Amino acid sequence: MTAVAATAVPSVTAEHQLALSRAAERIAPTWPLDRWIAVNPWWGLRDLPIERAEALLARRGGGRLTLAPEAYRQAWERGRIRPEELRAAIALSDASLDEAALLASLERHQAAPRVLASAWELAGEDTAPTTDDAFEAVAECCAGYFDHHQQRWERDTTTPLYAWWQDQSRHDRRLGAAQRRRVATLPDDASAARELLLAELALPPEALEALAHALLLRVNGWASWCQGLAWHTPHAATHAGIDQLLVILLAWEWLGLAELEAPRRARWAAQWEATPAPADRDHEALWRWQAALELGYQRRLAATLATPTAPRPAPSVQAAFCIDVRSEPLRRHLEAAWEEVTTQGVAGFFGMPITHSSAGPERDLPRLPGLLAPRYRTAEAPPLAPLHRRRHRREASRQGVRHAKYHALSTFTLVETTGLAWAWKLIRDSRRRPTASPEPTPLEGPFHAVGGEPLTTAERVELARGLLDALAPGGDAAPLLVLVGHDSASDNNPHHAGLTCGACGGQGGGLNARLAARLLNDPEVRHGLAARGAGLPESTHVLAATHCTLTDRVTLHDTDTVPAALTPLLERFAQALEEAGQANREARAAALNVAAEDDETRLTALARRGGDWSQPRPEWGLANNAALLLAPRAASRGRDLEGRVFLHEYHPERDPDGHTLEALMSAPMLVANWINLQYYASTADHQRHGAGNKLLHSVVGGHLGVIEGNSPQLRIGLPMQSLHDGNDWRHEPLRLTVVVDAPRERIEGVLARQPDVARLVDHRWLWLCRLTEAGLERYTAGGWRPLD
Repeated sequence: MTAVAATAVPSVTAEHQLALSRAAERIAPTWPLDRWIAVNPWWGLRDLPIERAEALLARRGGGRLTLAPEAYRQAWERGRIRPEELRAAIALSDASLDEAALLASLERHQAAPRVLASAWELAGEDTAPTTDDAFEAVAECCAGYFDHHQQRWERDTTTPLYAWWQDQSRHDRRLGAAQRRRVATLPDDASAARELLLAELALPPEALEALAHALLLRVNGWASWCQGLAWHTPHAATHAGIDQLLVILLAWEWLGLAELEAPRRARWAAQWEATPAPADRDHEALWRWQAALELGYQRRLAATLATPTAPRPAPSVQAAFCIDVRSEPLRRHLEAAWEEVTTQGVAGFFGMPITHSSAGPERDLPRLPGLLAPRYRTAEAPPLAPLHRRRHRREASRQGVRHAKYHALSTFTLVETTGLAWAWKLIRDSRRRPTASPEPTPLEGPFHAVGGEPLTTAERVELARGLLDALAPGGDAAPLLVLVGHDSASDNNPHHAGLTCGACGGQGGGLNARLAARLLNDPEVRHGLAARGAGLPESTHVLAATHCTLTDRVTLHDTDTVPAALTPLLERFAQALEEAGQANREARAAALNVAAEDDETRLTALARRGGDWSQPRPEWGLANNAALLLAPRAASRGRDLEGRVFLHEYHPERDPDGHTLEALMSAPMLVANWINLQYYASTADHQRHGAGNKLLHSVVGGHLGVIEGNSPQLRIGLPMQSLHDGNDWRHEPLRLTVVVDAPRERIEGVLARQPDVARLVDHRWLWLCRLTEAGLERYTAGGWRPLD
């Protein structure tokens, strides 16, 4: 195949460009490790029914969305799936399957899907070398391009990804001389190269889309990173985004195609144009088993929510926790410890869309859900306490050592000159001391993110009003309103931000809670809220706190601002928090293999897990999440939901127009879906969507991501140690069950107005249920049906 001028080839049409765009949109984004956002890796396929999405992935990349048959067989034999649930799953399907056919399907060998082959894979059919060499080379290119942190020589960071690859490939001795000459004939500009490559590959748009998507799946981690740039670093997306990566992949395919003889070249072209085969009977059977597994959980959830509870007195303290599933058991134990406490769930950034500037060398970090953009900025306020000054000095020293370690002139001398100085640190860190939670720093702001001006009173009032609308305390607000964020801490753990939070940029919510409490206590803000009919009683004081999910200790912040009249109330609340923490630690200890006879020993052991730099499982994070409940606390208070449910407060009687419900179903519900499907994907198909073994991880770019062992492929999703305890899975992969306490027509109105939400429901990426006095009813294509 010879190079031709792109401008002379009329066969490359706008439809070809759209095909490439559609293929790129199939790839979900990913975020840096220190700004962790749990992502649904199948987000780009939400326009397809989940079964069709799996068939497409299986054909183009070999992926799957159902579990292995052995997993369903074990669930059946252990009674986790019961006959009535299997029959209910059959009833939800149009397939002509019965119980006997489903059982028989588990006994048959499941053949691996026939995956469309790239030119390099076809060329390697008759030879011994691995067929992944071409894609390993692309992954190495990406690792070298993006890993600014560990490069020995500085490079121009504005060089486009494609141009950098082309320059490197011209001198890559792993390519033959003829291949290097072919690379040199490509245009230097990515757009011109794309035109030429499309003409040379000569595929119709539909086939081109299949090829492009298949190639991106071969380097899915780096494709996700390049896609993510458009979400979190837009200025870099133009020269390093997924469009640039796609040109490189097409160029590699062009090189591989030149190695094929005519018959294989024809076979290569024909496969991309072939119509995908329909799903086979065994494939449909696995989906029935997966549905039965999920229906079994829904049955137990419905029975739990139907359990009656005793009435409670008017609360003296209202505690608003993040909807994170780890808050649910602590809330339950807290309300059991003191009946004058009531809790509620709210998004853990507390309506504060901020990015925070540290006084140290760390970069600014957003503290809000990744699907939102920060509008305001906060900063650590000088003067800092001596403890924080020492911490920032230490971090500055570490940064200096890192830069020296990777500088070209000091690479070979740093270890010899400073090695012994680090011996004490190695010994000290090996003592497995309890991890220390940093004390809150003085806080300045909020300021506008652009321009830096302080917020006006009207803007602060509007910000506070948004939070109160979510909390909905009304005139029944308790004397003490506590906003409880959450955080975690662990040493030597690249994925620590994923344990801190699955949504808010991997950052703890304590700072947001402090900012929100300060706003709600501000006399000017209180006056403005009262003028709009959305105020708090003058007798209510707002306090902030942070729940450490590692130790279940709750730290109260800025207690010196609490009025003296509320001191006895605060002391009793602190006591209840301690009792709740003890109860929750005792319940969690067994799952973490922490054996202790008393709470003090148990607390120390849990804290040491975070400070132990050899501990791959400091805590289980959001493992085993399964449901989201949008309802008043009365619907779940006192029920043991097993730490599997996201709880967000929603009062249908206060939302007649459905605006609040629409906001909840298009924001917290999407966040919960992303978290749920990231855990699902990392468990069901760990090789493609999990991060692999922590013990083999190397961090790329300081915070970009991880690779495993000597493979240059970027690993996304969760590490194996966040899902598996060495003997069994700690996460049961179930699609999210969303339970809403609202009238049918209000829920259906949200689906009509929010197409992305409707796609998730209609295409079975989650289950939508409604809470009624008679129990749960499930939304189906044929309407609402009672949950059997």
